Amino acid sequence: MQKYKKGITFGAFEIFHQGHYNLLMNAKKQCDELIVAVSDDDYIRKVKKHEPEIPCELRMCILDSIKCVDRLEKQTLNVGKKELVEFLKPDVIFVGDDWTPKTFTGEGLGIPVVYLPRTPQISSSQLRGDMVKYKYDYKQGRIQKRTTTVE
Repeated sequence: MQKYKKGITFGAFEIFHQGHYNLLMNAKKQCDELIVAVSDDDYIRKVKKHEPEIPCELRMCILDSIKCVDRLEKQTLNVGKKELVEFLKPDVIFVGDDWTPKTFTGEGLGIPVVYLPRTPQISSSQLRGDMVKYKYDYKQGRIQKRTTTVE
């Protein structure tokens, strides 16, 4: 495994979960400094086409509390992967292997892209779907399936 000086990864980190944590820990093992670029709320609305589950500032606070994260930046509609790579000059981009060279927009920026193993059976999309299907019943103290849809 090659050790890089400075690495970067990009993500929304909307519903932070074990898969995100594993990706960050695996990325940090391969670089001295790990930069995490967090998609801001407007980026999520425009690119992912839904409202953010958690505001960007709060997502950045969560990520800032994780030891392996050395620096945080925002990815915006005006400051994307290309601009951040040019400004920050990382040696490598880390991304989950659920992306491919054909689908990841960070390919072709002049630095290596390392595809890290994805944590099976968990994703933000899955969790977002589960949040719509289930609710916490405070009277019974347990999670129940919703009988009506959330609007």
